[in-house]
Amino acid sequence: MIREAAYYRALHRGFGGGAEAEDWCAAEREIDVMLGKLTG
Repeated sequence: MIREAAYYRALHRGFGGGAEAEDWCAAEREIDVMLGKLTG
């Protein structure tokens, strides 16, 4: 899940280099929030 979310973040910004770690961390946070809402 995180890999796909990070990919779409990179796609949205045009795959410009240098922000891979930011994309990954942001994707982790998004997934954590989504899973937290599902589990209550």
